[in-house]
Amino acid sequence: MNADADPGGGGIDRLLAASHADAQREGLPREYLLRYAIDRFLVDVDAYAARLGKTRGDLLPPRHVSYMTGIAAERAQALLDGAPLTEEEPAEAKEREGFRLALLLPRLTFLRATRLNPDTQKPFRDADIAARTGITRQTVWNIFNGERKPRHDMVGTLENFFRAPLGFCFRSEGEALAEHLRRMVNEDLPKLATKVALKRLGADSLALRSTGEVDVLRDILPALDTLALQERARRASLEPRDE
Repeated sequence: MNADADPGGGGIDRLLAASHADAQREGLPREYLLRYAIDRFLVDVDAYAARLGKTRGDLLPPRHVSYMTGIAAERAQALLDGAPLTEEEPAEAKEREGFRLALLLPRLTFLRATRLNPDTQKPFRDADIAARTGITRQTVWNIFNGERKPRHDMVGTLENFFRAPLGFCFRSEGEALAEHLRRMVNEDLPKLATKVALKRLGADSLALRSTGEVDVLRDILPALDTLALQERARRASLEPRDE
């Protein structure tokens, strides 16, 4: 299994390469670059929070961040508050693969504990997972008991079953948090901000089908905000005033 073949990690790698190319050439630790990326995303989150009349804590409750990243809630809050990253990913390929494999079982265990069977509100049994993924029951038992290292595609199947982001099980805490924030800033928050702006204008629905449409939203948000303010002022001018 190639633990480095993380389909979800490419976005973070591209971000680091584009934003901190000089630092990469200087050989600065990846944890430093990830901390920079996290702080950069948090600036954007704070800007959206101000736009929406909320706080960072409203948009990034620690329990939800934990659910989406596999990081314990207290640790997630500490990282959001600026704590340094302590998981140091080895530079050498074989050691790096071992480092990521060491993340696998705890992350799978986390998924099983937090993504409960909706019918029983209890963790999925081996038989349930086997029946819904096509992985044999014995293999499921072996994976969750650390007796077998699954192929990468098998891990992807389990991530999909538990409705976790692809690559969830192999990301360090820095990668996991940076990827969660990247998705929020590039997808979720533009949609939310646009829906709020459109609602202020009297339009309640918005359907987006592609990342390109989200990119357009970020460009038109200032105009929507201006229109919303104008509409609010217009409505206020029509309200009867006490003499």
